Amino acid sequence: MNTLPELRVVLLGSRSVGKTLLRNSVLGFKEQEDGKRTAHSVARHGFAGSTAITVVDTPGWWKERDREIARGLSLSPAGVHAVLLVVPLDLTFGEAQRAALEERMNLFEAAIWKHAVVLFTYGDHLADESVEEHIEREHGALRWLIDKCEDKYHVVNNAKKTDPGQVIELFEKIEEMVAANDGRLFRPEMGDVYPRIEENFGRRQLKLLRSFLKPNLVINDLFQNLISNLRSFPKTI
Repeated sequence: MNTLPELRVVLLGSRSVGKTLLRNSVLGFKEQEDGKRTAHSVARHGFAGSTAITVVDTPGWWKERDREIARGLSLSPAGVHAVLLVVPLDLTFGEAQRAALEERMNLFEAAIWKHAVVLFTYGDHLADESVEEHIEREHGALRWLIDKCEDKYHVVNNAKKTDPGQVIELFEKIEEMVAANDGRLFRPEMGDVYPRIEENFGRRQLKLLRSFLKPNLVINDLFQNLISNLRSFPKTI
């Protein structure tokens, strides 16, 4: 199936987009699913033909999960050939999703985009529509993502998770990307990543504080105006 002696990939995406299902069913790692969300990054190892495969599954990105997501990439110390950005086709990929994805990708060096592939899940939701038609009619945020990944994308149909053909095609696309990257793996500088995480956390905390203080400042202004108006009323005897 594959010509590479080994293949290392990491799955990134928001919560409930099908990353673990993809790892277990499509990529051949048969584990009992308990319905719980992935809380910690985990690396799984297996074979596809003669190719040794490492798949790193990460928690869905959320405010407190950035450090754990970053740790996921360190579970493949040599680096990864492919960063699979998992996007479900049954949900809209809008500006909020774009901003969340970009914030996490910005934790790493810009070179990560050279290794990024958009992996659409729930392809059965396309019905008779092609994925290209879906991309064109969707929010511009999805077109932005496809452009950032240099038109590298693949669709898996979760209703046909036992179909090996879609996995073979995915591996072929990854092989083409690896060849275009001259076989280089993406290996982030963790010494740079963690300070960015702390900076983002501090920025979010400041934004939260401002959102809390703003209505209170408005109330305070109204109260001060009320006191001023009361003082201006003529005193009665």
